[in-house]
Amino acid sequence: MADGVSHRIGFAQQAGGRVQPPEQQHAAQQQINHPRNRARGRHRPIIASLAIGKGTGALASVHKCGMILPIMKQHRFLLLATGLILSSLACSLGSLFGLPESQPVTISQAAEVTQPAPLSPATGTPAPLATPWPSRTPDTAADPLSSFTRIDPRSIPDNINPLTGLPVPNPSLLERRPIVAKIPNYPHTVRPQAGISLADQIYEYYLEWGLTRFLAIFYGNDVARFGPIRSGRIFDEKIVRMYNAIFVFNGADPRTFRYYKEVELSPVYFVLDNRCPPLCRDENIPYYNNLFGDTRAVHAYFTAHGGDDSRQELASYFFSSLSGQVGEAAEIIHVNYSYANYAYWAYHPPDGRYLRYQGSVDNLSGENAQYELHTDAFTGQPLAADNVVVLLVPHRFYLKSSDTEIFQIDLVGSGDAYIFRDGQGFHARWYRFAEDKPFALFDENGRLFPLKPGTTFFQVINDISEVNQKEEGTWEFNFVRPPTPDEYIYPENER
Repeated sequence: MADGVSHRIGFAQQAGGRVQPPEQQHAAQQQINHPRNRARGRHRPIIASLAIGKGTGALASVHKCGMILPIMKQHRFLLLATGLILSSLACSLGSLFGLPESQPVTISQAAEVTQPAPLSPATGTPAPLATPWPSRTPDTAADPLSSFTRIDPRSIPDNINPLTGLPVPNPSLLERRPIVAKIPNYPHTVRPQAGISLADQIYEYYLEWGLTRFLAIFYGNDVARFGPIRSGRIFDEKIVRMYNAIFVFNGADPRTFRYYKEVELSPVYFVLDNRCPPLCRDENIPYYNNLFGDTRAVHAYFTAHGGDDSRQELASYFFSSLSGQVGEAAEIIHVNYSYANYAYWAYHPPDGRYLRYQGSVDNLSGENAQYELHTDAFTGQPLAADNVVVLLVPHRFYLKSSDTEIFQIDLVGSGDAYIFRDGQGFHARWYRFAEDKPFALFDENGRLFPLKPGTTFFQVINDISEVNQKEEGTWEFNFVRPPTPDEYIYPENER
């Protein structure tokens, strides 16, 4: 990579950057954990290659086991560097996050999204970036970045959505709780999902057996049809609690409900598959992925059943231009969870957004990746994001048996992150200061990182996952499952 840094961390359970099926990963991990192999030092995570360019703006770091190790730095400076960062954080946390006084804020309405041209399924090679959306001449009057100073979490105007940094046509929508909706991303037939292009934020995370699901946050828009809606998992509790949200899901395993009870996630905030409206089944869709919701009906149902649907404190994000910050080139971002769920984001310069291309077939061999533009069945628009944020979060088994696996994803405290906006990538840190507020994102100097006003897509991966910068402008994140336990694991209440 010219004038930059390439870092690649190889793991035995992933060959050549290809994500193997879970059963193969399990077998490889068992080989790694075998005492004989540990004694011989075989199959240990290694740095496969490391090239440092001559550019001064390069990321001089390698991600390994959830840590960022500055290259060419001596270990004796780590404590000093950590102290400086924490000191900077401490100095910046007065009055919420302690930002300087904001300048007067004026924001124009966001530019309308152009209807995409029809696309044929792509092959394993990324499609040309000019294809998805017709090019447009940037309109300064309609460009939020050209008409505001900044939006900080301490002084957000009432008509500004704190999750996007943009004004909403109807500010009364912000006087309600957000909705967190559980939406599947597998099997392939569930795509295109409905309403996801209208979500303010989306989280994708590893569910089980190679599958992922979405948690879509609806706040600044009312959406007449979103879904399909699927079952809850224990990780959902952290997101629902952070946003003080109404949780829309289609039931859950009894063990998941017991977990919600143990952590005191009140069922008052649950909207389940128990009547239509607000959740109705589309009988034209066979099988079980046919439950859809309507945000207006969800709010009406919630208040009619005694729910407090008042405005919540959601201010954690800082929105601004980059103000001269320069990151690594980031035109393509691959996020590979498994043979079944893999995707990439492609930067589209005319609109300054990332478009998502979803894997459309099971890539069991690792050599047959096929993609198609991820679209919204309700709006006809592509799934696009102004910010793509990869969160590195510890994963561990909460339950493991012969036919069931449940993961605990510890989105608490802090961790590493990679933030992509405007065709650039930045290393950052996420900090969850309170369980009932969204986490904050900080740059490497301990300052709030400036997100681009608009939608944000969070990719949640294990903190031991593989992070690669390949050729210039291409990033790759390969999910690595936690080590498979030698014995079955059961929650305390089942032992």
